[in-house]
Amino acid sequence: MDPHPDFADVVLPRDFALGTYRLTPLSPDFVDEDFDAVMAAGPLMTGIFGSWPEGLTRADNLIDLAWHEREFTARRSFSWIVRDPSGEYLGCFYVFPTLGRRGHAKAVLWLCEMPDRSGVAQTLQAALSAWLAETLPPGIVITWAIRPELD
Repeated sequence: MDPHPDFADVVLPRDFALGTYRLTPLSPDFVDEDFDAVMAAGPLMTGIFGSWPEGLTRADNLIDLAWHEREFTARRSFSWIVRDPSGEYLGCFYVFPTLGRRGHAKAVLWLCEMPDRSGVAQTLQAALSAWLAETLPPGIVITWAIRPELD
């Protein structure tokens, strides 16, 4: 599997600190934790990935997580669990380079139900946007999809 051309020479960290948040790899190692979070947050993600996670099983989720890990290592798309300072699973962050097109990628952030969810999303988007700007090659346009949506 070839990397996306915009990301062929980009090495993104699998596990890193972003301010007070920690991003850890979305991988099969976290299937139970991820499945519980996804199912609890399902109604909050309406439309972000079509009808997903409707009908998702733990076995399906394990396959999805293995695919995310493979895509990451191939540098075709990138996915992380977002954790608070105590290690609690808050949601996920993804970078999906646009297939068949150079210079464009979609950033997706979804968060579980929590107090001040919109405020946390705004803080994370600002931090992630700054991190992407300093980490990615120049000229890649990022389009954001966030749940909750920011006004």
